[in-house]
Amino acid sequence: MKIKSSQTVAGFTLSEMLVSLSLSSIVLAAAITSGVTLQKSFAAVDNYFSTQMQQIRIIDYLNRDVKRGLVVTTSVDLQSVTMSVPKYIIQAGDPEAIADPEAIGMARTPTVAYTTSGWQVNYSPSTTTVVYSISGNSILRTENGVITTIASSTDQLVPKSTDVELANTEYANTSVTFMPIFSSSGSVASRSGTSLYATAYLRNKRRG
Repeated sequence: MKIKSSQTVAGFTLSEMLVSLSLSSIVLAAAITSGVTLQKSFAAVDNYFSTQMQQIRIIDYLNRDVKRGLVVTTSVDLQSVTMSVPKYIIQAGDPEAIADPEAIGMARTPTVAYTTSGWQVNYSPSTTTVVYSISGNSILRTENGVITTIASSTDQLVPKSTDVELANTEYANTSVTFMPIFSSSGSVASRSGTSLYATAYLRNKRRG
């Protein structure tokens, strides 16, 4: 006598397949969304810190020139800073260079004189004009027609000064800010939270 074995074929119903497919789609969509969000977050953090480094570079450049400057003036719209800097280095065309061509590139010997404003250190009758200005999303430094890009970012960096008119003053207060990528509709608080402040004293101030 032979015993017949019955084989039962099991499977998912159509409704079960649809439910599992829907759940899988939701999980996959959540994973993709999380990945994209993390990538944007990492990019925003990287941009934030790189822009902060540009802030520090701007402050360093400005402080260096302000400390060397005779007169510093900020434009009324706070979009440019102009300063007169002594010519510390002998350049081609200067009287010293004409008298001795080998002196080109050498440091100029200063003279010290007492005036009604006090002791003053002079390097040359002529001065060099240095201008910091905003061009689009970049901050430029111009000296003797040579333009150097100090900072360039996807966010505009805005140099500001506490005093609109800084001519013949003792110091310059500077604040540099930028707008982070992640912000609440460009709110003022988002920008003010990135402010970097610095104070530089004019080493060669002029009075009167």
